[in-house]
Amino acid sequence: MAELPPPPPPKRTLGDYGRGTNGDQEFRGFQPANPVAFDIKSLVLKDLKENKFSGADVECPYLHLSHFLDVCDYTNPPGVSESAKRLKHFKYSLTGRAKDWLGTLPNGTIKTWNELRVKFLERFFPIYKFLEKKAEITNFEQGDSESLYDAWERFKLLLKKCPDHGVDNLAQMQYFTQGLRAQTRMLLDVSAGGSMYKKDANEAKELVEVMAHNEYRILNDRGAKNKPDMIELDTQTALLVQSKLMNIQMETLFKHLSNTTLAQAKQVQAFRCDFSGQGHANGECVPQESEEVNYLANSYSQAYQNTQPSELSPLEETLIQFIKLTQENFEAMKTSQELSNKSHEASIKNLESQIGQLMKQFAKPKNTRARELGQEQSKRNIKIQS
Repeated sequence: MAELPPPPPPKRTLGDYGRGTNGDQEFRGFQPANPVAFDIKSLVLKDLKENKFSGADVECPYLHLSHFLDVCDYTNPPGVSESAKRLKHFKYSLTGRAKDWLGTLPNGTIKTWNELRVKFLERFFPIYKFLEKKAEITNFEQGDSESLYDAWERFKLLLKKCPDHGVDNLAQMQYFTQGLRAQTRMLLDVSAGGSMYKKDANEAKELVEVMAHNEYRILNDRGAKNKPDMIELDTQTALLVQSKLMNIQMETLFKHLSNTTLAQAKQVQAFRCDFSGQGHANGECVPQESEEVNYLANSYSQAYQNTQPSELSPLEETLIQFIKLTQENFEAMKTSQELSNKSHEASIKNLESQIGQLMKQFAKPKNTRARELGQEQSKRNIKIQS
């Protein structure tokens, strides 16, 4: 029996052009390889739609993923894995070209959430963006008018925007502290007891956290907020805030300087006789007529004066530099701002007095104290010789 020829193809007209031939197929956008059916909570869906990612250059894909995972934790449908739950939720967190991109992925090709996450980052966080974000970490700089608190918060956000940066904790603190303004860095050095470089990563981070928190508390302790029709931070308020911060810095310096001076004074007072081991200066436990006593006393006095430190310690160097920068900053502030309020003038005068006292107290341990001790020893020598 002869085989029948195949039926002719259906006639197509110009009106059929562009029409699909599979009208029964449902177009549901992206579908993973093994979709799981479950109801999405209205609260979760609402939060996802309110924080959508569009793929714009100003948006951070890592921050979006972080928020997305937090929202997914709001629900835990029974019998559904974390991977399947995230695969179903993810399309509701996208909009614009990001949602268009998801629709280009062939259905059934994505099996796990990690596969979709990798493709998402490859598309919206390519290598050039990674290098840009890492450079922002390694080249971090504090802004001219940026507080320590704001700088620290911004640095931590940079780390979160590029979690695969590969910079360990020690290098992170080095990049951050090196990028601070000189005055901020010196204040950290003083609070660290001389230098931040003596702290390990955890100690440095803890110190920065404490100082940033204290600064934030001081700057925001201003009582009632300004009215909506007023400027947020006028000239006089900015001056008061700057003056308050500088007073806090001076108090910190006074505290460290007092502790240092007290320790040095205790060392000076700790005389012990080389002959008897008693708590008095050499030459006071032997007959006054002895020529040997006079010789040893004079030798001791000369040796003591010759051994006075001629170089400053790291802490003293830090204090001097900090005082210098504080004065320069203060003078610039005085010349650039018109002081029209008497309370401001009183605050400025008080600050000038504190700086002057600090410089006098700081200068005394190095020169005046050495001269006074030399004079005191000379009096002892005269008494012994007589």
